[in-house]
Amino acid sequence: MAESELIAELREKSVISHQLLVMTGSMGDMTGHVFVRIPGTDEFLARCRNNIDVSPAYVHPGALKRVRLDGSAAEDLGDYRMAPERHIATAVMSARPEVGCVIHAHPPAQVLCSMTGVELRPILGGQNIGGSLAVLGGVPVYPRSILISDHDIGSTMLSFMGARDVLLLAAHGNVVAGRTVEEATVRAIQVENLARMAWQIAAAGMKAADLSPQDIEYFTTFSRSSSNTDGSTMFWQYYKQMLDHGQRIPRESTVLPMTHS
Repeated sequence: MAESELIAELREKSVISHQLLVMTGSMGDMTGHVFVRIPGTDEFLARCRNNIDVSPAYVHPGALKRVRLDGSAAEDLGDYRMAPERHIATAVMSARPEVGCVIHAHPPAQVLCSMTGVELRPILGGQNIGGSLAVLGGVPVYPRSILISDHDIGSTMLSFMGARDVLLLAAHGNVVAGRTVEEATVRAIQVENLARMAWQIAAAGMKAADLSPQDIEYFTTFSRSSSNTDGSTMFWQYYKQMLDHGQRIPRESTVLPMTHS
């Protein structure tokens, strides 16, 4: 595939990812970014803004500009401006070459949890396998609520995130990493669904137990089995069907599509 065709494909996937995240309540209506690495380069695609194009819900390929891993523009931006929080992607992608997509959003349940000490733990089984697997071992919290707006702040943020795929930014939002756009997008949705459940349990004055080690082993094996290796693609297609039909998951919903019959 020619480089121009690859970039066009990645731009289209990024557009869909932004839209899916807004549709599911996993990204703010006006805020949030999907950063997509361009394979074989030191660049990634980042959503930029001008005075009209401000929402991830209505992002289009022309707003997705090439940015270098040092945070500088790799193409003419025209009247667009790079978001200061591109330094989230520069920090994660520079340190972790396996990461192909980084999402930064302000999903309500995760923000609530980050402000109140409600931990994201593996409390859900078949209802949300991916969400529980994403938070195994706990989710670190970067303790400041500032924008990740320069290299030094990005490096400090990364020291909290390490090799984890999910990080909470206190009273701010999250960072979610994945090997592909599909994987990162689905993971971001599943973690927000788990956070909604965790918040509702905490608000009721109760505490759910973690899944047993036996169940965690079962679900880990299940998710890696040959019949489920395309799990991210399956969820991606499901949510894309919803998008194509003009649907939107209610923000309070914790319902996920079935992963198997």
